[in-house]
Amino acid sequence: RSSLQPRHSALPRRRCVNSEQRARRTKMPRPHLLLALAMTSAFAPAPRTKQRLVDRQMRWPWQKKQQAEEGEGGDDITNSPVFLQKKVGVLQNELVQLDKDIAAAEAKKQENWDEWGSQIENMRNEFAAVKKRTQEARTRAEAVERAGVLDQLLGPIDNFDRAIVAQKTRADASEGVQKVVERYTGPVAAAFDEAFKELGAEKIDEVGVPFDPTIHEAAMTDFDENAEPDTVIKVFQYGVKVGDRLIRPATVVVSM
Repeated sequence: RSSLQPRHSALPRRRCVNSEQRARRTKMPRPHLLLALAMTSAFAPAPRTKQRLVDRQMRWPWQKKQQAEEGEGGDDITNSPVFLQKKVGVLQNELVQLDKDIAAAEAKKQENWDEWGSQIENMRNEFAAVKKRTQEARTRAEAVERAGVLDQLLGPIDNFDRAIVAQKTRADASEGVQKVVERYTGPVAAAFDEAFKELGAEKIDEVGVPFDPTIHEAAMTDFDENAEPDTVIKVFQYGVKVGDRLIRPATVVVSM
């Protein structure tokens, strides 16, 4: 061979592929494309068939109960007879346990009462007695305080009353004295009466009532045709009492 001729390469020659073979190879599916199509079809949602639409329709409660009794509607197990029977059994067991707990508590209560009941009753009675004595002592203390205040007021008020009566009987009383008398017998007398009510005081000045030696003091007796014997026909000085406590007896005239 001549040295000018090209030497053949050691690499294999590439086969010549015509256009028809290239087009056929392009149309053939490849393995990774087949795998993707398989996964897509596996997870794709099922087509909306008429049966699926019927299954997804709304069911009324009585329809669900009927399906549960017939064994249908397996997706809602809470309506199945087996589940309901088990639930009833659990509730019955809980009720039985509650009854036992209540009985145990009642027994414990009775046991404690048998041990401490008498002492508790004695303490209650003692507390009630102490409370009553305290209330009575407080009432008596308030009555004593009110009596002390009224006792200090009665003296000046009696002197003022005597002065007013004396001025009323005078024929030559001046205009100023008459105004003082009107002032006292009006607003001042009403203010004294209101003060007596606030202190709980009660005046004893009734006429025509039977004579009561516990609240009346007889200054004299007199004959009266229109009154029964031993009846108060006139009050010289009114008496005062606070509750059951007598501050001053009423000085009266008693009929014969």
